[in-house]
Amino acid sequence: MMDLLQNKRFFRPDEVAVILDLSRRTIYRMIRDERLHGVKWGSGPWRIPRESLAGLFPEETGSWQVTP
Repeated sequence: MMDLLQNKRFFRPDEVAVILDLSRRTIYRMIRDERLHGVKWGSGPWRIPRESLAGLFPEETGSWQVTP
């Protein structure tokens, strides 16, 4: 899952719905309620930045720590 998050900068709402196992309608509701940050350029489609999506997942403990 995290590999997919690292390969793309922006995700379509339908991609986020699959990743989170939610409906597209729920994703649009999360954007509207500001629980998920979405970007819209002009009259184009919504895009969800990778950082916003990654913020929904708990950090893997120990993955950033160096052990002696």
